[in-house]
Amino acid sequence: MNKKTTTIIILVIGVILLSLYVISSTYSVIIEVLDKDGKSEIINEITIRDLVINDNGTYNSTYYDALNELDITTNEANTLMDSVPLNRALDVVLKSVVDYKLHGKNKLTNKELYDLIVSAVNDDNTISIELKNKVIDKAREYISDISNFMYDIGINNHGISAWYTFSLLLLFFSL
Repeated sequence: MNKKTTTIIILVIGVILLSLYVISSTYSVIIEVLDKDGKSEIINEITIRDLVINDNGTYNSTYYDALNELDITTNEANTLMDSVPLNRALDVVLKSVVDYKLHGKNKLTNKELYDLIVSAVNDDNTISIELKNKVIDKAREYISDISNFMYDIGINNHGISAWYTFSLLLLFFSL
């Protein structure tokens, strides 16, 4: 193979890898992680609202499914999305997702996730008793599916991504 063909092949591979990276990065929720001193730290803050909003700012099907399943109003949905205890519980879950996907640690069980939801809902005084009961009852009904949804969230490890980008640049400039 001559140098021109090799260069073209490397450029095509680079474009394909860059395209795959861009496509995977446009999913509405990706946990951004940076490896620091042997620990994985979540860079971006992800809230409940982030989980139900598309990249273009409109609510996604998860939002409407939850609204319909819980039979709640938009104001009640806003109360849940803005709940400090529920968002703290989500942070615990996200850290567990990172530990599971990057370090092979155990997932939180469905029961543990359910208990987090119940505890967070009960700790929030801005949530009415009726809304608390709806959330707890629906969580109990779907307890076996809770972790399936949460552990599907993607992770972008900047320590690894930066290495791939650096390697491609080195390869390209070494030609």
